[in-house]
Amino acid sequence: MGDRPLTDDWVTDDWVTDDRVTDDRVLLADFFAVAFVLPAFFLAAFVLLCGTLFPEAAAALPAAEARPVAEAAPADTIYVDKGASGAGDGTSWADAYTALQDALSEARSNGEDDAVWVAAGTYYPDEGASANVDDRTESFRVESGIDLRGHFSGGEQSLEDRTLARGGPKTVLSGEIQQDGTQSNNAYTVLRITGGSAGELHVQGGAANGSGPQRRGGGAYVTGGTLHHAVLTGNRARRGAALFATGSPVLEVLRVTGNYATEAGALYFSGDASTAGHLTVADNTAGSGPSGLYFIGSDAAIEDMAAGPNTTSAVAERVRVTFTPKVVGDTLYAGGYGEPFDYTISTGDTTFTTTGTTTAEVPIAAGDSLKISTADPEYLSTLAVNNTDTEQPPFSVSGFPDEPDYQDTTIAIPKSDVVNDYQVAGFPATSTDGRDMETTILPHVNNATRFKNRQANGETLDETAIWIIDGGSSFNTKAENALDAVRDVLPYPTKDPVILPDTDALVDSAEVRDAFNYHYTEGGSNLNNVFYDSGYIKSTNNSFSGGAADHTRISETFSAMSDMDEVGDNAIFTHVFDDDLSFDKDEAALALNFEYNSKAGSTLQP
Repeated sequence: MGDRPLTDDWVTDDWVTDDRVTDDRVLLADFFAVAFVLPAFFLAAFVLLCGTLFPEAAAALPAAEARPVAEAAPADTIYVDKGASGAGDGTSWADAYTALQDALSEARSNGEDDAVWVAAGTYYPDEGASANVDDRTESFRVESGIDLRGHFSGGEQSLEDRTLARGGPKTVLSGEIQQDGTQSNNAYTVLRITGGSAGELHVQGGAANGSGPQRRGGGAYVTGGTLHHAVLTGNRARRGAALFATGSPVLEVLRVTGNYATEAGALYFSGDASTAGHLTVADNTAGSGPSGLYFIGSDAAIEDMAAGPNTTSAVAERVRVTFTPKVVGDTLYAGGYGEPFDYTISTGDTTFTTTGTTTAEVPIAAGDSLKISTADPEYLSTLAVNNTDTEQPPFSVSGFPDEPDYQDTTIAIPKSDVVNDYQVAGFPATSTDGRDMETTILPHVNNATRFKNRQANGETLDETAIWIIDGGSSFNTKAENALDAVRDVLPYPTKDPVILPDTDALVDSAEVRDAFNYHYTEGGSNLNNVFYDSGYIKSTNNSFSGGAADHTRISETFSAMSDMDEVGDNAIFTHVFDDDLSFDKDEAALALNFEYNSKAGSTLQP
């Protein structure tokens, strides 16, 4: 037996009613036993969903009331029949509106409480004098004071005159406004309910594939009122393919099948206090999340739901996270960088862009990720993120700076790894001297970060040893001066220079450090070298002649200790020395800040 909507009495394959129907009926008490022979743990899980996760759902929906005596149509009834050929003013079946939109427009504007009775047929929200043809934003809108009812043949004088059993008339609300068989250009949302009620309807063909609100609720978007005795099928949306619920609506006796959500949820409950009962949810699909019910910040009360095989549902947990921005090298700019750092936080359920320290209750469902990115044109597209909840951020501890925990143009942290505090580091796109980082300093940073780790036997050393091979008093003084200038901009600690008598003493001193993590300066040609071992910097060296100019000595020392020299015809010298050949410590320190705030083996993207 296929999945079927539930009532307090009877169900059929095709429709839901409290009336007697054909032989193809099942008592509600037999429904779970016959239709869904499911393991006990499934039923227990559903009880947990409705009871533990939603304690407010403890109160049951009212029991079915005794059927009232049939009454004539209310005095304020507006009639709709696609096949009518009369006056078209909605005053009777003979003079019915042929477009549902025109009837709803009258009902919304006449200041009265109206029943809108709709005969069998397929109705599109872009039809009628009050609608815009082929406009995807058009929806059937039901507001307070409107009672929209379907499944009339076109001559009934009371609701009880209708035939609601299988084979009876169907009122279909369809989003297929182009009527070309292509769903991607259908109405974003077929039915919108903010108040009043709507029932005995088939809702199909919605395609909420737009942006913002136009990606939620392909079939129905319900913020209040009541939707009852409805079939929602063949709808699409990013979230809530069949129905998106927020506010405090009532949902009763719905069949939800054959809908597709590109993210999650045939039924999507968000920040709501819905009351829902007698739901059949089966054979829906989703691109990345649960295919059935999805709850985010929801206090929905759910009772009596039958879920078909492969139907999954989920509740997104809100996690309190504090994000603290950091501008790399901010103190090197006169008065700070001066451009606020905008960054974006997103999950499957939320997206927001912020500036400054921000604390937010971020909804993250199981299997989802916390994503952090930036589109700020004043910063590189790459950012770095550090867990500051359980760890100290880089540069806040002694020794060499730790690498960032995450670095990318979009950082995705699985829910299982999310903590409560993050430092979000942005890299300025302009240098302290106003240079475009992409074309000047950034290529050197990306080249140097290949091997920026300094390590000995798997353990990072706290500081770099510095030695000068004795070249005489004048040479040694010049070497010390050059080293002091460079040490001022290094982002890692160094030992004071020690004069060694010769290279044999250098070998002996290096062996004490397991031949790792040291720098030495010696006399000779103007050169700089970086030595690697197993992908890490092992040691650095520079040399210069006794007659070398000050800027040459500093340049060779800086290039060695930063691993930045030349990338093609781009020389770091031209960026860290001013026109008068003085050492620009701010530019030099910025390059090193970029290097040591990023991950080894990575590149910063402009």
